[in-house]
Amino acid sequence: MKGAVQTISIYPYRFDQSMITFELYTNVKNSEYASKIGTNVVSASMLDGIVSNGQIRGYWQYGNEQELIQVLGEMKDVLIKKGMKILVELSKGLEEPDTAEMYREVYFHHDELCEKFMEKTGIVVTGFDEENIDRWFEVIEERTAILKQGDYEDAKEELMEIAAFLGNQLVKYLGGRWFHYLSENHESCGVEGCKTLNPGLNCLSVVVGGYTQNGMNWVK
Repeated sequence: MKGAVQTISIYPYRFDQSMITFELYTNVKNSEYASKIGTNVVSASMLDGIVSNGQIRGYWQYGNEQELIQVLGEMKDVLIKKGMKILVELSKGLEEPDTAEMYREVYFHHDELCEKFMEKTGIVVTGFDEENIDRWFEVIEERTAILKQGDYEDAKEELMEIAAFLGNQLVKYLGGRWFHYLSENHESCGVEGCKTLNPGLNCLSVVVGGYTQNGMNWVK
């Protein structure tokens, strides 16, 4: 992804300063690779087929300056052969995961999408309280786990349904209203005017963010 910052951190084992390891990290928040493995920080111990001389997998041990130079050379070889490929994968974000087409679909058809999700899951709504919200997200997390087994393209329809469902509850119980934002370079929609400390919410962006990286508990 353009503008991605790639970082390699080398640091000692906290209980033994004579052992060092490395971590790979990027600032891409919606990395498809990170979503699959559950983290955007990859340690040396997570790489397949590496050989290190430490007592702990993924750690290199040294006793003097000459050994440190040798260990750093070995780590460099691993980073070149395996680490750089991981950084490239971590840097690949889902380009515009919440697209203008998705926003239009949610805004103009949120009632139909909401109804479809409720019929599909049998989800029950009796109010806007902790009991209801816990029940909704139990269903949403189950559905998301199933969606993650496939491709993002195949998940988009149901993510729109989830966004429409949540948005409609904000409208029904918190006095919100759907809005459509359109400019020359951007299109989105959401719910505004809710009787809460945060009166507006881009439901689709939040749901897609929960799916791709942050988890549905973050959405909740």
